[in-house]
Amino acid sequence: MDKIETVYREPVYTIGIVAKKLGVSLATLRIWEKKSLIKPARIGKNRFYSQRDLDRLLKIKELLQKEHINIKGVKKVLEAMRCWEIKKCRPKIRNSCPVFLKTKQV
Repeated sequence: MDKIETVYREPVYTIGIVAKKLGVSLATLRIWEKKSLIKPARIGKNRFYSQRDLDRLLKIKELLQKEHINIKGVKKVLEAMRCWEIKKCRPKIRNSCPVFLKTKQV
């Protein structure tokens, strides 16, 4: 894993910061966690989210609130989506991604 990917996956945001960035309540994030839409890192009882988690949460919010898909449907959509679709990677970044390149070969 390269340095950029490590930073992307590093859990640095608290639940309060994530809730504020997303414009949702703390309870909403806890519900999404309880429904297995997201699994933040835990240090003791505290939840910490990475930028990767934040991107996933933005997609979850969009699917639930804008597309009006229920939680079960959101799970199915996320299972079918590739990480670069969730992150909205630019072609230059995507073409250097080992996961993307591996799926292109199949």
